[in-house]
Amino acid sequence: MRSVVLSLSLCLLGGCATVSMVPGETTVESGLSHNQSALRKVSAEYADRATEEGWVEASGGLAGFADMLINGRGDTPDDYATRIGAQTNAPAIVLSRISADSEAARTGLVSVSVEARAVLNSTTADAASRADVMSYERALVRAQTAYRNFQTALGQVSARADMDMDTAPVDAELANFADTIDSARDTADQLADKYASLNSIVS
Repeated sequence: MRSVVLSLSLCLLGGCATVSMVPGETTVESGLSHNQSALRKVSAEYADRATEEGWVEASGGLAGFADMLINGRGDTPDDYATRIGAQTNAPAIVLSRISADSEAARTGLVSVSVEARAVLNSTTADAASRADVMSYERALVRAQTAYRNFQTALGQVSARADMDMDTAPVDAELANFADTIDSARDTADQLADKYASLNSIVS
C-alpha cells in the first residue's frame, strides 16, 4: 500500500507482509475540517475496538505494532482462536462467534471508509493531511489482522473431528469482509496519493 509517510501494512489476503516507505514533506496544518477530524476519530475508535473485542492482540507500543504487522498473530496463548475456544467450544458456538465478529469488524471498517472517502472527495485546500492518512491506514491494518485471525480460528474449528457444521455462511461473511478490505485498501491508496499531490503543490 502506497503511503506518504512511514507505513507498515499487511497484505493479508495475499498472505504476505510488506513495509513501504515514501519520503514525506513537512506541512503546516491549520484549520482542520470536520471530515478530517471525524476520520481520525473513527479510525482511532475502530483500532481500539479491534483490540478491546479481542479481534487482534494489543500491539505493545510501536515495536509491538511493527512485530504484529510483520509476523501476524503473536505467539501468546491468548490469541483470538484460543479466546473463542476454536478447539474446545461447540462448533456451532465458535462459528457463530466468528461470523458475528467478522460482521462487526466489516461494518466498522465500512463506517471508517465512509469518512475516508469524505476526506478524499473534499475540495478544501488542506484536505487529506498526513494524520488522516496515518490514522486510516492504522485502522485498515487492524481490519486486515482481524480478518486473518478469523480465518485462522475457522481453520482450527473446521479441522476438528467433531466438526459437523456447514461453514458456508461463515465463508460468505469472511468473503464479504475481504472485499471490504480490498475496497478500503484502494481508498487508502487514493488518500495517500491525494496527500502527496496536495503536499507537492504546497511545497
